[in-house]
Formats: sequence, structure tokens, C-alpha cells
Amino acid sequence: MMHRLPGRMALIAPALLVLGLAGCGGQDDGKPAVAAAPAMLELAPVDVARVERVQVSGGLPVSGSLQPLKQTTVQSRVPAEVSSVLVREGERVTAGQVLARLGTQDVEARVRQAEAQLAAAQVDAKLARALADRNRELYEKKYFSEIEYARSVGEAEAREEQARAQQALVAIASKALADTVVKAPQSGIIARRFVEPGSSVGMDARLFEIVDLAEMELEVPVPAAAIAEVKVGQRLAFTVTGFGERRFEGVIARINPVADSGTRAISVYVRVPNPRQELKGGMYARGEISAGAGGQALGLPLDALHETAGKAWVLVLAGGKLEQRAVEVIGRDERRNRLFLKSGVKEGDTVVVARLTDSAIGRAARLSE
Repeated sequence: MMHRLPGRMALIAPALLVLGLAGCGGQDDGKPAVAAAPAMLELAPVDVARVERVQVSGGLPVSGSLQPLKQTTVQSRVPAEVSSVLVREGERVTAGQVLARLGTQDVEARVRQAEAQLAAAQVDAKLARALADRNRELYEKKYFSEIEYARSVGEAEAREEQARAQQALVAIASKALADTVVKAPQSGIIARRFVEPGSSVGMDARLFEIVDLAEMELEVPVPAAAIAEVKVGQRLAFTVTGFGERRFEGVIARINPVADSGTRAISVYVRVPNPRQELKGGMYARGEISAGAGGQALGLPLDALHETAGKAWVLVLAGGKLEQRAVEVIGRDERRNRLFLKSGVKEGDTVVVARLTDSAIGRAARLSE
């Protein structure tokens, strides 16, 4: 717990130096006037707080939506009519399981056409090679010119290349035929089914959405001003709508390197184990990112913290004046108005929580009774 003492802040007016007035008849002795001493700040007990060693129980409040870590959309690889659909939403499937079958009539026709063209190309290539071999014998016997022989060899090679190209077309057509049997690319649960038997689908049309609930991911936006407190590996305790006060836990796995252009917030991704698959995609979660590694820390009200050019500091009342001290922040709990520090101050220090201007740094000050 952090306590503030009651009271108010007042400013003591500086004592005025009287030069040649009372008791001197107002005479000017020719000496330069003495400048007024800087005013001393008088701080009321409510304007300061004592640094205490406290238990870190809170953290940075965040909220976001849960999504399955592994999810995929199954798409059609060929334009065809849907012959049959074998699964529905909510059903579990395993990798490689048949989900649907598409019409094969057109695809089978393209396969037969490609195979016929391949056979013709192979015959042409064989004849061209035989002719080139015969011309080689004639060329060696000086019955055939060199240029005619070279032309026949080139023709044979061109026909062989055409046969290989046609072989590739057969492979493409055969793959399209295999793609009419739609299979699950991963194990999981059917979340969405986009087609019905008899419907027509085009290339890359969505057929199914499959999710794996064994592990979830929670994406939460963190203000840029607080992102320095967030590290990969920190834990996040959170509650989920529909589960009351039951708390779940996750670990920060990734931090987006770029802030959102609209909100200036940075997305943080939390990995959440879900062995019993109770959590579902789209559920709303609210929680706190743990401050530091837990345990104890030096505690102060959040009002004591100043931040300039990305550096955190506080004003400490020590030796009759206000000192600016850089501090290392390991966490903050905005809901409880708590600040957790690792270094920069020590237990028992008196820290100003009143909002003073930078001109107060180095000023003489005292705490009123």
C-alpha cells in the first residue's frame, strides 16, 4: 500500500531585504542592491508520498479478442460444380480427410485431351529423331550436306522439347483432377462451410474454414507510451466474457514493430494454451500484463512519474531541496494508481506527487508541519 499524508501545498514568500529604509532614513549608501533570494517551496503532506517496498500485484491493463493460433481457409483449386460435401460446422477433422468432392467431367476431358496431344508429340519426336539419325549416316558418307544435317538435328530436338512440354501439361491436368477431391490441410474443427452440393465454384473460391483450438492467440493494443514496459516472455492474466471471474494465463510471444497509424497503439500477441479447448475464437478478454518479474518493488503513486524525451524521472525532497532523479519503471497499475520502480529511489524517500513545473527542479523546499 502507498499512503499520502493529508494537507495542502503553500508557497512561502521570500523575505525581502530592506535597504536603507526602516531605521536608515532611506539613504542610499552607494552599494548595489542585493537580489532577492529564490522563494522556498512549502509542500503540504498531501503533495508528497513515501517510497515503500510493495508487492507487485497489478500490471498494464489491456483487452482484446482471442483467435485460434492455427487456422486455415480451404479453397477450390479448379472451377467446377460441387458434387458432395461431407462435413458440417463444428465437426472435427484430421489432416488429409476428404471434405468435399467436385465434378470431374470437364477435368477428366482435359486430362484425356492432354494425354492424346502428348502421344502425338512423342510420335513426332520419335520420327524426327529417326530422320536425324539417318541423315547423320548420309552426312558421314558425304551424301548429305552439313547444313541439311544440322537442320534435321535441330528439328528432332525441337520435337522432343514439344513432347516434354506436353508431358508437363498432362501433369497439370492430372493435378487438377486430383484437386477435385478436397482434403483437409490440417487437423481441427470446421468453423465455416461456404458451399452446398450442386453449387458452382470458381478458382480459389472459399470452401471451408478450419481452426485448431489447442492453442489460442490474444492480440491486445498497448499505448506507445507504455510499450517500453512490455517484453517477450511476460505473462498476462486475464478474464474472458462468459467465464465470470475465472482467470486464464498466457505469455507474450510477439510484439509488432510498427504502431497503428490511427490509434498509435502497438499490437502485442499473447500465446494462450487451451488444452481443454474451452476458449473459442472471437471471445473478448480483459487482463493485465504482469509488471516485471513479480515479487516486490518500490512503490509510488502514478502521479509522481514524469517523462521527458522517453526518460522517466521523479522529484525527490532531500537535503532541503528538490532533486530530479532518473528512475527505472518496471510496471504500472493505472486502475489502482500504482507505479512500480526498480531503481532511482530508495525505500523511505520523500517524492513529490504534486504537478510542479520543471522550474521547481533544484529549488529549496520543505515539508509543512
